[in-house]
Amino acid sequence: MNKNKLIGLLGLLGAAFIGGAILPSVIRLGATLVHPFLLNWSRIFIGFLLILIFFRGKYRLKLILEKKYLLLSLILGLGLSLNTTMFSFGVSRTTLIASQLIYVFTPIAASLMAFFLLKEKITFKKMLGMSIAFLGVLLLIIFSRSPEEKLSLGTFYGNSLIFVGMIGYSTYMVFSKKLSNNFTIIEMVVLTGLFSSILLFPFACYAIYQQGWSQINLHSMFVMLLIALSASAFMLLNQAAIKNLSTSNASLGSLLSPEFAALAGIIIYDEKLSLVLLISMILSIGGTMLSVTAEKITFLDRIKLTFDKLKAIKRNL
Repeated sequence: MNKNKLIGLLGLLGAAFIGGAILPSVIRLGATLVHPFLLNWSRIFIGFLLILIFFRGKYRLKLILEKKYLLLSLILGLGLSLNTTMFSFGVSRTTLIASQLIYVFTPIAASLMAFFLLKEKITFKKMLGMSIAFLGVLLLIIFSRSPEEKLSLGTFYGNSLIFVGMIGYSTYMVFSKKLSNNFTIIEMVVLTGLFSSILLFPFACYAIYQQGWSQINLHSMFVMLLIALSASAFMLLNQAAIKNLSTSNASLGSLLSPEFAALAGIIIYDEKLSLVLLISMILSIGGTMLSVTAEKITFLDRIKLTFDKLKAIKRNL
């Protein structure tokens, strides 16, 4: 195994652990102390400042702010902002296990974007895998309406919010791959933090207007700092996986998060593993793996090839 693949693999495993076990736990705690809008902005902005300070000289702000990258950067920021907002509202209304199981659908969501945006063909094997994975997620959402399943599946409302957040995360993954060809790992985190902080700032102001400054105290500030550190570590590790692995392999990190989330949920929050949850997990993970391995060139790879072809045509003209 070469150095790049080793870095990518370590990034994938580290991001899956932090994203599955640590980050959802501290976000759930933080959402009980401050308004979720303020929590979202503070975790990204504090993380953004920490990256600027600790990695000074490792990024090129002039390159990040170039006009030709602004649109893609804005879409990247919108995707992450949607993900963080929906997750912070939804995680307190569902279980850690269910919240991460929904993110297993991320590679499928990316493939669907390919179908609608690039008219990419979907093979029978890929369609079968997508159908099985979607059935698993749908099973979780539908059965979460039952009060008896609340300790294992969470609530329908919470799972629906997490599902919308997953769409935002899929968008973030797609455009991260495109921009990662032009920026370093540190620059990608700086870029994302900058645009997401700007987009979420008005919502943070609204949160302070609604609940006042009393929600900001030593306890909540410590928790927000902990969340910011965890989120920054997750983004750095995730970008390392995206940059050093193939897109299909990098997206497989979403398959590992439910296992880490299950461990944290059972130990910390006394969550339960039900038969419905186990069936949903098997269908979602199995279907996603079938879909991801259905073809060698995935949606994210196809985007890169498409842009390369467009550049080649432009040069020829």
